[in-house]
Amino acid sequence: MTNKQKALGAVGGVLVLAVGAFFLIRNKDDIPIVKDLVGDPVTCPLSGVEPRNEALVERPAVAIKIENAAIAYPLSGLEDAEIVFEEVVEGGITRFMAIYHCTDSTKAGPVRSARAVDPAIMSPITKILAFSGANGPVLEQLQEAGVVIIEESDAGTGMQRIPREGLASEHTLYGNSKLLRKTGRDDFSDPPPDDLFEFSDDVADNGKTRKASDITIGFSGSTSVGYTWDGDSYLRTQNGAPFMAESGEQISVSNVLIEQHQVDYSGISDVAGNPSVEITDETGTGKAVLFRDGRAVVGTWSRDSLESPVVFETKSGDRMVFAPGAIWIHLVPSDAGEVKGSFSFVK
Repeated sequence: MTNKQKALGAVGGVLVLAVGAFFLIRNKDDIPIVKDLVGDPVTCPLSGVEPRNEALVERPAVAIKIENAAIAYPLSGLEDAEIVFEEVVEGGITRFMAIYHCTDSTKAGPVRSARAVDPAIMSPITKILAFSGANGPVLEQLQEAGVVIIEESDAGTGMQRIPREGLASEHTLYGNSKLLRKTGRDDFSDPPPDDLFEFSDDVADNGKTRKASDITIGFSGSTSVGYTWDGDSYLRTQNGAPFMAESGEQISVSNVLIEQHQVDYSGISDVAGNPSVEITDETGTGKAVLFRDGRAVVGTWSRDSLESPVVFETKSGDRMVFAPGAIWIHLVPSDAGEVKGSFSFVK
């Protein structure tokens, strides 16, 4: 049953009860108001916020690979995504996977290449992936996983080159999530499940938490990410500088989630000779920390299979509860693999 069908069923049941109540107490002064009996409003499963149009909840999400190289700054469209995954790639830099469901971006990018871990990251949220290039083994893995592949040649007006003075063409490709979704939905039309995350305005729903005003994430010796709580959201920095969007605003995030994984070298190198890396524990369990409302929720991630969602739990075994808004998930290398990462936070 879809989210919309559930909502309509709930409303229908409430209306029946309301009509019955009206006839039972029609001669009394306290006639119930139907709107007060209607259940919670429909919310977007990836952000916990109400969509501008309920029909948006029923459409598929689309994932877009976006680079994170200083030469390409400022980046565009990340601020519009509901979920953003950040993973370390060759050379110690990171790359983003931005996912749009109830939201869209008309200019997300620059769009760059896919990686072998992408099917595991995006499943079961969506199967539609827009990217620019991938080596042979990665393409085979995407196809085996049933990913709907959208590259520049397939995208029509969904991807466009926008020249940038002084930059090579590899930094000039941008995607329109709405048009890319239209391209991919003939092959995949399922909306994200509505039970991937739990949301609440109250951080106390996570039990015991710790103050966390400043977060530092070390993906490698060349990439250090920071977040500072400003009383409303976490403001992102990278290598000590504010992480600015093309809009001119510093990237701000409602939920910063760290998910530690074993990261090893894959045996494949890029054209510059940098070894590619891969996450080797896509299933299993590991450490996870959720930062929201200036607080840290320490716990674990777990996943039974690549077809099942990742479950985030507190130390007491309850599901982590996210603040309504965007979630940025950082796949940070643990000490178990060949590639080492780190994170810390202070009050």
